[in-house]
Amino acid sequence: MTASTATTVTGTDVDVVRAVFGAFASGDLAALSDLLHADATWHHHNHDRFGGIHRGADAIVAYLTESALLTAGTLHAEPRSVMADGQGHVAVPVRLSASRPDGRTMDGPQVVLVTVDDGRVRAIEQFVGDPAAVAAFWA
Repeated sequence: MTASTATTVTGTDVDVVRAVFGAFASGDLAALSDLLHADATWHHHNHDRFGGIHRGADAIVAYLTESALLTAGTLHAEPRSVMADGQGHVAVPVRLSASRPDGRTMDGPQVVLVTVDDGRVRAIEQFVGDPAAVAAFWA
């Protein structure tokens, strides 16, 4: 692989991941779904209501929809940087913040590892910075 090819692949992977965050931020879940392989997975690594693996684009969109509804639209995922290896792996430190109608709030670091394959997301691994606080927020 030449240096220019690696740069192009990395740029494309980064673009896909940025588009996922952009679609979520704008509430365009149809566009977000189009960025996922039909059999994509999202593994939320925490013991809370969303913990475990969400299998398929529809299940991922349902997971994101439920989280947005529970937070009355306040859920905000701010990518701090987007780093790719040129081979389909993209790491994203994220600041995730939200509030619940009952007054609970969450504001903390998370890391999302994304696998991009053929211009679409194949898998997402989500790690939370404070597992107990995140579990309490979603309880």
